[in-house]
Amino acid sequence: MHRNKLFVAFVIVCIGLAACAPPPLSSTSSGFIPLSDSQPVAAVNPSSASQEQPAAASSNNAQAGADHHSDVDLTHLEVGDGKYSTSPQVGYVYSCMTQFNGGGATGTGSWMNGDGTWDATKKAVVDGSVTWPSSFTVSLQGDQRVFTGNDLPDHPTGNYPVSSSDDAYAVDRNPNSIQEQSITLSLPVNPIAAAQPNCVGGEVGILLSGVAIFNAFDAEGHDAVAHEVQDGCDGHPQVSGFYHYHSLSDCVVDTSTSGHSSLVGYAFDGYGIYGYYGEDGAEVTNEDLDACHGHTHVVEWDGQMVEMYHYHATHEFPYTVGCFHGTPAVRALSTGGVPQGNSGQGQGQNQPAGQNQSTGPVGGAQGGQGQQPPQEAISACSGLSVGASCSINTPNGTLSGTCGAPPNSTQLACMPAGGPPP
Repeated sequence: MHRNKLFVAFVIVCIGLAACAPPPLSSTSSGFIPLSDSQPVAAVNPSSASQEQPAAASSNNAQAGADHHSDVDLTHLEVGDGKYSTSPQVGYVYSCMTQFNGGGATGTGSWMNGDGTWDATKKAVVDGSVTWPSSFTVSLQGDQRVFTGNDLPDHPTGNYPVSSSDDAYAVDRNPNSIQEQSITLSLPVNPIAAAQPNCVGGEVGILLSGVAIFNAFDAEGHDAVAHEVQDGCDGHPQVSGFYHYHSLSDCVVDTSTSGHSSLVGYAFDGYGIYGYYGEDGAEVTNEDLDACHGHTHVVEWDGQMVEMYHYHATHEFPYTVGCFHGTPAVRALSTGGVPQGNSGQGQGQNQPAGQNQSTGPVGGAQGGQGQQPPQEAISACSGLSVGASCSINTPNGTLSGTCGAPPNSTQLACMPAGGPPP
């Protein structure tokens, strides 16, 4: 009898210990990782899953329970005026263009603090709520991701041109109207890192709203997000009617409510642009990113969890892409391929000398693919580097400018400061 009592007690203790023990790890042995409800379950390198999955599972479970939060002081963001470089540099734009002679805001907003910072919580917005017949599709065709659209957003915009009765008019009298465009763009499905980072032109990519995203500068070389006034979705049109952003639009929703941000767009080298939040759910800053404004870790990519390079949007300058980690498939969708100032000045600044602007959109917009800079523009930059001074003799006199890579080309060519020759 005594032995039976001991045996019963032993069984009870064993049952109690089993109830408190952690579950077996067999759920990861098949190569699948438990993720948050907002993410599909997908394999990560199934061939090596047995060695790496338990650690990855632990990391993703931590992400799933981490609410998004921010330590960025939106009332004192550093102004990025003139922060362009001729080589990759954290917090800068590695720009193909180093001379800016276009237009921009006509006044100084009350949100500028006067100490080299600005207050995003006080910035004016363009009035209005105009809806548009947006058309935008993304499809996989072999090794290419193909985008087609009309650059009209899937969200409302402000009223453009800016009305004189709008409080934004005192700072930014944008006279341009939003116009339908024709976009066809192909990017690599599996982008590859370039031997060296590439400089960016006026545009850096496209967001999932179907709208082009320009780099952080206006046509004056000033921080466009800080100085220019956009609408409530952070967009505005340039001189040829291309509606665009200079930062992540507040109307492009981060569908992940915790942990790592979701995909919000694509850079022109094919790499993804993700929202403001990193692996732990905290907002990323320049300190977390490299010179091109990205880094490498496991992200969701085409329905699978893949370790790969990707960009992040930030509230800090340069906001999205500082340089191209890969080789850009195109450099522009809009005419000229540079941020156009609201005054309409500066049109064609990023076109090579001798290339007439009447040729239309270049570098991916229908009707303009395949244009190459004239030989005299290329010869003027032979042996020179990006940003070097150059000049070209034309029947109308000598044109001076700087060397840069024109749209749809990796060949350096002379870019005249005053636009294309007459």
